[in-house]
Amino acid sequence: MRNLHYYIKRFGALGLEEFAFNEVDALILSQMAYLDFSGLVGEISDNRPDVVLSNLNLNKNIKKMVQGTMSPHMNARLLRLIIDSPRYKNMRLNYYRSRFDENIELQFSAIVFKLNDINFIAFRGTDLTLIGWKEDFNMVFMDVIPSQQQCLEYVQKVASLIKGDFYLGGHSKGGNLACFAGLFSEPELQERMVKIFDFDGPGFKYDVFSLEKYKKITEKIKKYITRDSMVGVIMHNIPKFEVVRCYGVFMMQHDPFRWIITRDGHLDVTESTTLNCKVFERAIKEWLDIYPEPERVKIVDLLFDLLNAYEKSTILDFRNKGIKYLHAIRKRYKNLDDDTVAYLKRTFREYWELYHSVRKKVKKEFRDAKKRKKTQKNDKKA
Repeated sequence: MRNLHYYIKRFGALGLEEFAFNEVDALILSQMAYLDFSGLVGEISDNRPDVVLSNLNLNKNIKKMVQGTMSPHMNARLLRLIIDSPRYKNMRLNYYRSRFDENIELQFSAIVFKLNDINFIAFRGTDLTLIGWKEDFNMVFMDVIPSQQQCLEYVQKVASLIKGDFYLGGHSKGGNLACFAGLFSEPELQERMVKIFDFDGPGFKYDVFSLEKYKKITEKIKKYITRDSMVGVIMHNIPKFEVVRCYGVFMMQHDPFRWIITRDGHLDVTESTTLNCKVFERAIKEWLDIYPEPERVKIVDLLFDLLNAYEKSTILDFRNKGIKYLHAIRKRYKNLDDDTVAYLKRTFREYWELYHSVRKKVKKEFRDAKKRKKTQKNDKKA
């Protein structure tokens, strides 16, 4: 597979002066933000020196660093390849912050990577906890979620501690946080931002990208989504983005390890998203438009009350506990009162009907576009 591992094996021996920092390097650093650096890298308040990546004792620490990630094996392999590569092994790390608070539904983490003269502030995406996922869903009714407030404060503090310009980046929610910090930081900080990488992150409740006062910083945002994206197209997004070819389909494509790398060391981009992606994007937006904010709150709270079938449930319970977890959810569902059950059924029935209606329209648009393209091609031949 030509994935992130391939990129490091193929280009890891080349320094930045031989092969310039690009979007794949940014994706790798954004993926590394998922690792647990607690106790290994200093926090902002610690006033500790930078830690050189190659000095980390992997044999002792690697299990702890990757165990809370979606793909521990893939992340462990990534970390070993990075530490063995001349391109990254002397990279320095600092200012690690990780915050989790169930009471305010907060899941946030960030770290600074220093690669030669490049400062890269990386934000972690959603972790395995249901609180982390619920905070994401809260974006549909909250103007500012707790992790967005955290990311803004983090960038302001880190910017006062590092010299020169810097990059921002993240995958999934981390991409949203990178954009949020870029959009809402003070102008003097925005001037120091070289580029902002958003890798398949969700959008915003409001269309901030069309506002004139954000035009200058918006030009620094580089957004990538997958062909079957189901995260990067939610809510209001920057109108210009790149579409990446991936291994797998649907939500499998959200995994950065499935993003295809070209032989010359860049993300393999294509012209357009798939029909399924376009249908989902339009259907979810139209569905959300039906419900005012109080209804959105109710739907999200009910959904996650059902999913929280065990104490400290995680998203991996779907995979690890399988039928047992589904039975636990079903038991919670049966304990709901009749009015709540009827409400949930109506809500999801409305989405299902809307989805099929939108799908018919989008399929017709696809067919019409294909006919126009064929006609134009025949006209040129004539």
